[in-house]
Amino acid sequence: MEYVAEGAGLLATALSFFIFQQKKRSNILLIKLACDALWITHYLLLGAYSGMALSGVACLRGIVFYAIGTGQKSKKPTPLLFIFLALNTLGIGLMWSGPWSVCSLISGWLATVAYWQTNPNRFKLLSLAVCASQITYSVGIGSKSALLNELITLTSIGLFFLRVWREVRKNKTNKTEQEKIDEVDCRISDSGK
Repeated sequence: MEYVAEGAGLLATALSFFIFQQKKRSNILLIKLACDALWITHYLLLGAYSGMALSGVACLRGIVFYAIGTGQKSKKPTPLLFIFLALNTLGIGLMWSGPWSVCSLISGWLATVAYWQTNPNRFKLLSLAVCASQITYSVGIGSKSALLNELITLTSIGLFFLRVWREVRKNKTNKTEQEKIDEVDCRISDSGK
């Protein structure tokens, strides 16, 4: 069973890399939903019921957040955020499997706030804190694929922000070159007077 559990975790890990490469919230939520279904299987087979509960709440959260809208101006009833924070707490409380469950709870709270964001960049920044908590939980329960997932997630987030930084830098350089061309054009037109 451990091999099946790790297989489900590895498949979820492979999919999760693509979450943080997305620019649209709807794509982020759909890929995350598929990952969460695989994580439920992984944690169930490992007997890590806190992780399973967290992934179950995450699945439900993904369905609801996707259904209520994914645009920048989507109307998200604020009580939903608190309902999912409470569901994380209840799920972990019911499936408590030792002190490592605290890390799972913190991760669930942080992930709920992260996925609540309509701005994908803010979501990705908050996900860094989720990773820190999940790394601790993964080490504590001995899940190699969950630990690998968090390391790949950190890499994916880093690559996304590196790509954004390069685009900004390139645009800044292009604007500077354009400003130089405009300056030369002004000098040429001034010299013709």
